[in-house]
Amino acid sequence: MRKTLTRTVAVLALSAGALGLAGGVASADELTAPVVVPSHPTGADYVNAWNQSGALLGAGAAGLLSSAWAGAIPSIIQGAAGSLG
Repeated sequence: MRKTLTRTVAVLALSAGALGLAGGVASADELTAPVVVPSHPTGADYVNAWNQSGALLGAGAAGLLSSAWAGAIPSIIQGAAGSLG
């Protein structure tokens, strides 16, 4: 009973996290790396570069988590099937 509850909670938590990070991936589609600061930057240029770098970092983290989640699905199904049989 505890294993089933733990697995269910884990699946729900990972699903919520994946859905929450999907917005970060969608907003980073129009960004390019590396972020370039002009030769005579203003304060706003530094702020924009900082924000774009953060968005790229978030998109990378979201991509890593979504890849891990895609690999976790077969593992979760196999574990659940093993506990039933």
